[in-house]
Amino acid sequence: MDRAEALRVLDLPANPSRESIQSAYLRLIHKLHPDQGGSTYLAARLNEARQVLLKG
Repeated sequence: MDRAEALRVLDLPANPSRESIQSAYLRLIHKLHPDQGGSTYLAARLNEARQVLLKG
């Protein structure tokens, strides 16, 4: 996953702060986590997107 795709997955602007990345991740993971009826695929995509954005 590249940075542009990670931004789309988390629905973030081009230069998000660490706090906004984490906030977007938490908002989405609470809805899409498998324990909440979401899928493992979507949760994995959110995790990967957060990792990509927090690295860069």
